[in-house]
Amino acid sequence: LFKIAFGLALLCGQSTTSGLAVPAGAESVPVCKQIDVRKEVRSLTAAEWQAYANAVAAAYNDKWIDWFGFYHNKVADMVHGSSQFLVFHRHFINSYEGILQRYNPAVTVPYWNMMVDFQNPANSPVLGSKYLGGNGAGAQGCVTSGISSAWKFVYPNSHCLSRSYNNGTTINSWYSPEYVTSVMQRSKTYAEFRAGIENSVHGAVHLGLNGEMSTMHSPMDPVFFLHHVNIDRLYSQWQAVKPSTRTYMYDGVDSQNAPVTVNDPIVGTSTPVYSVMRLGYGNMCYTYDTIKAAKGDVGDLVKRQQQGKCIRRPSPAAQQIINQLPPKVLVKYYPSFVNGGAGHPLENELVTTSPLQPMAADSCAKDFKAPPPNEKMRGKMPYPDALPDSWIKMQGSSVADVRALEKAAYDMVDALNMANYLSPYMV
Repeated sequence: LFKIAFGLALLCGQSTTSGLAVPAGAESVPVCKQIDVRKEVRSLTAAEWQAYANAVAAAYNDKWIDWFGFYHNKVADMVHGSSQFLVFHRHFINSYEGILQRYNPAVTVPYWNMMVDFQNPANSPVLGSKYLGGNGAGAQGCVTSGISSAWKFVYPNSHCLSRSYNNGTTINSWYSPEYVTSVMQRSKTYAEFRAGIENSVHGAVHLGLNGEMSTMHSPMDPVFFLHHVNIDRLYSQWQAVKPSTRTYMYDGVDSQNAPVTVNDPIVGTSTPVYSVMRLGYGNMCYTYDTIKAAKGDVGDLVKRQQQGKCIRRPSPAAQQIINQLPPKVLVKYYPSFVNGGAGHPLENELVTTSPLQPMAADSCAKDFKAPPPNEKMRGKMPYPDALPDSWIKMQGSSVADVRALEKAAYDMVDALNMANYLSPYMV
């Protein structure tokens, strides 16, 4: 965990933003005195991961995990398929992190960049026995490995933590870094970005793992929080690309199809939406390692990056591959890369993290070199798995809208494959 003084918060791109239009009420939200940094789980040291696991175990023993599952289930109909999705979960995650910090103030919730594992999610080290555990076993699909092995709950009934991969012992393909980069670059409004992420990456991970994750009490699976922290990271980066216009951008509709405003309360609270929209203010006293790196923070993370260790952003090799795509593909899917442009680093998810990179092995002490992509997979990027109608309806989304989004994703995959593209994550 990094604890940094407020002065370094200025490097996060979330304060003293030139030209930022602050809505009425938001000007009274206080500046954080210190900022925590959330990091990708694969970049944690063994000691950092153990501290997080210990805090989660303590929260489980005190029934906090049951409570978060209960609360999420209670309000789910009002926060999914609407503009509340991103802001509610930002507040929800922050509340969870606050509980963990009661046990250990040095703990933050890491994120799992599952996009780099899109080809074969079940093979990700994040779902390995030392960390979040893998598929369920037995008639009830009980998880028997990882930090949540042998977990049992009393809500909504007496049962074990369960998972049931959607393709037996494997998980169907998820959404790729290439797709998310395209969403980041093409989304001009909050509503567009929210729908593009909620109805793709978000749903695919929940349905890939199934079990607890396919229900509205899904926070009872520890994967939930690492997954949603990643979604919040993407949202934070999208905001930071154009902070003067996106920090407080909030459009679309609520669960009753009524237009939203930043003065609306976050579902289940009296907290106005605007109070969670600016990192480094109010209770949002955190940032992400990616935002720090993009802003030139000279802290420990970037020192390690400059040494060629751990994660570098963005990946020059991946960028070069994308730039070789036909101009019409770039114009349609990657407008920031047109004419050889590099775009903003925070709207580029083509990072050097490899699906085979070891986890929590203090790997920054050694230079990890990702294996080259499998040449046999050139032009063979798989389609992301479709969401079933039952899930879409449970989320309060429009089946027609989600099917249109999926078709656009498939069209992008077709365009990349027709260009004989080889994803650096196809190994």
